[in-house]
Amino acid sequence: MLTALYIHIPFCDYICRYCDFHKAVATQDKKTKYIEAVCDELLAHSDDFSDIKTVYIGGGTPLSLTPDLLDRLLSTLRNVVDLKKLTEFTIESNPDNLTDEKIILITKYGVNRVSVGVQTFDEYQLRFLGRNHNNNDVFEGIERLKKHGIENINIDMMFSLPNQTMDDLRDDLDMLLKLSATHISYYSLILEEKTLLYRDVALGNVIMNDEEIEAEMFDYVINRLKSVGYHHYEISNFAQSNFESQHNLTYWYNGEYLGVGSGAHSHWNQKRFYHIPKVSAYINQIKSLRFEHYHVEAVDECAEACLLGLRMIDGISIDNLNERCNMDVFDRFPALKDHIDKGLLEVEDGYLKLTKKGLFLGNIVFMTFVR
Repeated sequence: MLTALYIHIPFCDYICRYCDFHKAVATQDKKTKYIEAVCDELLAHSDDFSDIKTVYIGGGTPLSLTPDLLDRLLSTLRNVVDLKKLTEFTIESNPDNLTDEKIILITKYGVNRVSVGVQTFDEYQLRFLGRNHNNNDVFEGIERLKKHGIENINIDMMFSLPNQTMDDLRDDLDMLLKLSATHISYYSLILEEKTLLYRDVALGNVIMNDEEIEAEMFDYVINRLKSVGYHHYEISNFAQSNFESQHNLTYWYNGEYLGVGSGAHSHWNQKRFYHIPKVSAYINQIKSLRFEHYHVEAVDECAEACLLGLRMIDGISIDNLNERCNMDVFDRFPALKDHIDKGLLEVEDGYLKLTKKGLFLGNIVFMTFVR
């Protein structure tokens, strides 16, 4: 059953040097044509949205859209999805996009959760990463959200930045906890190809942290957030009680969702597919009433249940895995026993889960399920 809808807005006011997401700095005309195409795609799927429970508008930076384009998108969405039935309606933003005008607009359409890209409170590191906001933007933006009734706020953070020390990390967490966010996503800085950061590392201008430092930092983040009441429920995600991301849980529990927009991925009718990640090509395709997707493949439900379910701190039921695999999961993936022997996985109360060591070396386990 299709219960989750993702809408991709691939526009930013600036490009961060570490980011490899599908995004662009674009003219207002191009943004207008793109939103028109997204609205046309939403309308084409209107008969498929009767059971939608969560909507997530991500990017890019959705709140970088002008109010008129944002209103056009949200009003079309209201015409095809019963927004009053949503359990969660999330939109992403940078701190400097959180104006009163835009917050009032999104609350008008029922947005009840905002994910804010902060990354760090170290203003030198912000400049290094290519971020344009400052700490005042963060605190003032969060205050505006709460003033207009949005209490469910996620903060995106990064650790293991080049030259970041443990003292720097502690300072970041001290500042972060002052926000009293209901949800925190804390990721290590990943070196991705086709980014400015990748070029600088290749030229020897920037040195990334080694795995030992990164593991020490991640361990500190986990322990610090848990000590003040955050539930560590997914490898990189922490929530106050009952504020886990319902939309992302659909992904991690291998549920069905539709992605609308350029580069957006979907899992629906036992297939995975996505749109071509090129804005102009997507616009032309929708304009020509061609809604076919760039890549379609059958889903290996067994492998994906393992790959995604093991991201959850509580793990995944072995009985559930056996049912999805239609056989014993340890017979399907004999390497799982090796991961248990090496202390990366464990079985507890009928659930297969990563150990603490496995949290730091999860990619070794996850490669078991990649074809």
